[in-house]
Amino acid sequence: MDSRVVATDDPDGICRALDYARSRGDLLLVTGGIGPTRDDRTREALAKLLRRPLVRDPRAESQVRQWCRRHRFPFTRAQRLQALLPEGARPILNRAGSAPGIWADSRAGAIVALPGVPSEMQTMFESLVPRLRRMAHLPVATRTIRSAGVGETRIDHRIRGVSKLFPEVEVTTLASPGEVTIQLRARGKGAEAEVMRCQRWIVRALDCDLVSTNGASLEAVVFRLLRERGWQVSTAESCTAGMVAARLTRVPGSSAVFHAGAVCYNDRAKERMLAVPRTMLRRHGAVSRAVALAMARGAVHAFGTEMAVAVTGIAGPGGGSSLKPVGTVHWAVAFPGGHGALMRHLAGDREKIRTHAACIALDFVRRTLLRTRPRQRRS
Repeated sequence: MDSRVVATDDPDGICRALDYARSRGDLLLVTGGIGPTRDDRTREALAKLLRRPLVRDPRAESQVRQWCRRHRFPFTRAQRLQALLPEGARPILNRAGSAPGIWADSRAGAIVALPGVPSEMQTMFESLVPRLRRMAHLPVATRTIRSAGVGETRIDHRIRGVSKLFPEVEVTTLASPGEVTIQLRARGKGAEAEVMRCQRWIVRALDCDLVSTNGASLEAVVFRLLRERGWQVSTAESCTAGMVAARLTRVPGSSAVFHAGAVCYNDRAKERMLAVPRTMLRRHGAVSRAVALAMARGAVHAFGTEMAVAVTGIAGPGGGSSLKPVGTVHWAVAFPGGHGALMRHLAGDREKIRTHAACIALDFVRRTLLRTRPRQRRS
């Protein structure tokens, strides 16, 4: 998977970028930022990432001192900084420059930091190839767990004991509006069994907020639940303008469960396309529980589906009021013999609110399908 991240030039920003990169592979190779100047901040970011203090390493200091002697350069405080490594890390010999490289083992794999000077980096990397080849033969176990409905802070609170219970498993959380992905990774003998045990523990902690244990997306899970039920779904969207339908139709074969969608931005469209009563719109306003429910029921009747989900809200930046501020969103679902409604105040800019609202709509469908799942008859 190709991706690009632009980080601010400070330890926190670099740490976030490194954490993102580490979640996507078993070897993290970093170049640059380990020299003696004030803008060399990679070692601080690595220490933050590993949650280890920076300590003086005698082997690294010896390398720096020898370089200073060879080049008749004073061993200053700035040069001494190059001997600081995250606790437990090992220095990598640099025969062409002053900055030793850094090799740090973590539960997720190896992290290697090399100088940014091309001649130094290339020579040092070539010397590491045999070690990297040996590392490649160690078994690696990974799992991807997806959750929805609660934020990263709450997820982290629920699983905060996982590092003590499963110290050999690296647990990384990646958040997006409305969803949190939890990635598990372990290396070495017994890694598969340990990751499976860790996964079972996290699944119990997530309870109904669990979306999938195999990396399946929220829309893919909704597709599966609808297909198991034999239902078709339609959408009625205002503030999200088709984003819910777009996510549903990402899934191959989605036409088996997705029938149609209506994007009704103004009141007149809601009246004409979804039969929302004009009196209701005047009395409650387009952004209201009553209108959301009417939109969902209208979609069921208009498109002939068993289920419909509706969303209406104020995405901003304008349009809000003291009673209905920007970020106010209502959702509704309609299905045979029942309905449901939900209201939340979402934070962020227009695009974040819309993205979050679309995610909640899909998760509302998922939770509704799980709650209304028919009981199996006893034989």
